[in-house]
Amino acid sequence: MAQPAPALETRAAAARRPLQRRSVKRIGLRMVADGIAVSAAMFIASIVRFEILPGTPAVTVDYALLTALASPAMVLVFYLYGLYEPRQVLSPVTEFKQVFHGMVTGTVLLFLGDSFFNLQLARGWVLAALVAGCLVVGGERLFIRKLLHYLRRRGGDVTRAIVLGANHEAAVLARTIQREAWLGYRIVGFVDDLPPRGFELGSVRELLGSTSDLVELIHAHDVGLVLVSASAFDAAKLNRIFWELQELDVDLQVTSGTVDLLASRMTVQSVAGVPLFYVRRTGVSRVQRAIKRTVDLAGSAAGLLLLSPFLVATAIWISLDTPGGPFFTQVRVGRDGRHFRLWKYRTMEADAEERRVELEHLSEGPGLLFKLKEDPRITRAGRILRRFSLDELPQLYNVLRGEMSLVGPRPALPSEVEQYDDWVRNRLRVRPGMTGLWQVSGRTETSFADYIRYDLFYIQNWSVSLDLWIMWRTLRAVLSGEGAH
Repeated sequence: MAQPAPALETRAAAARRPLQRRSVKRIGLRMVADGIAVSAAMFIASIVRFEILPGTPAVTVDYALLTALASPAMVLVFYLYGLYEPRQVLSPVTEFKQVFHGMVTGTVLLFLGDSFFNLQLARGWVLAALVAGCLVVGGERLFIRKLLHYLRRRGGDVTRAIVLGANHEAAVLARTIQREAWLGYRIVGFVDDLPPRGFELGSVRELLGSTSDLVELIHAHDVGLVLVSASAFDAAKLNRIFWELQELDVDLQVTSGTVDLLASRMTVQSVAGVPLFYVRRTGVSRVQRAIKRTVDLAGSAAGLLLLSPFLVATAIWISLDTPGGPFFTQVRVGRDGRHFRLWKYRTMEADAEERRVELEHLSEGPGLLFKLKEDPRITRAGRILRRFSLDELPQLYNVLRGEMSLVGPRPALPSEVEQYDDWVRNRLRVRPGMTGLWQVSGRTETSFADYIRYDLFYIQNWSVSLDLWIMWRTLRAVLSGEGAH
């Protein structure tokens, strides 16, 4: 006998309550933290205006009372700007922009209230509150962000997720999310009706069931997020799935079907009521190419000049550590397939290239790349240089000569390029780099397909801000010794 509709609704509502309560609690805590930060900013503004700055304006309003009233009002403004979405993943820059816009809106409201009620607020206090608010609230949110990242990397604040679809896009999505542990997503498995036979799903290989079992699987695995690979299903099937998930307390995120495009290049537009992705055209113009080359010239010249004592000392240390010269040179393939001689500090024994043949079968690198985590040819000095990626510093000379860039794809060997197909050969459209997106994205855990995808993603989505972000991530990785061997 079919179960009555009210009973079904009651069961669905009961199933939603735990996650709803968790979301409400999290939002409430964020509101309290923001309210305290806004109050602190206004208190700092009072000290700056009335205790530090010269001149004491007439006090016609109780600023403590105004702070008590304005703080919750500012939190409401933050809410209207979307800063309390339950599980929204905002970039730090986007989050700060929303905080800034919220503070500006709140400041405008203060001026309007001052004009309407004739409060005669000290203009310096209002402007000081704006500046302090941006700094204090921005700092508070950055602290909470870092705290959550710390907890998530250690298994706390976890959102269990199911990947809907079992195709290439789904596998790339799963591998990427698993690598970025700070997101707090734990993938429990895949759901699909007809997964491709023999297709590798990554480290999470379990196919939990078909789409007809999706609702039961969400309840059984306490899932809070469903990640949908849009390219795995037709539109009719996706619409049916969306309707089935309507009554469940789960977040639903759908891929664009284009994992190699930067999100900032895409916006959703409604065309005759149909949601379409508008993709902003990209490409490196002459002006952008000139800017990139200018940064390369300035960075490499400054690096060689400022680091020259260290570079000389390192060369002497390598020569004293083991017999042989301090440098290692090797032919690599640059932009448009042109060969050049790449410079590095020598980190291996002098006969390392001759011994490589006997170690080829032990390679642990992805695809065509030869890598050994415990390479017996590495010297004592070489282990330290590699740990902090200092062996790459002589490549500043290659950058100065125009053979390389500070940021770009990894410079490939001629033997690797010979095996490239037309798609992979697109890597040769730009100068190779000392560092790149692959190097700062968990290179020791990536597959060869990911290595190529990161390089092509960089080429297709290049921008000055992306270069700056990669250089910042590289500096962090060098200081921590992360991902190097």
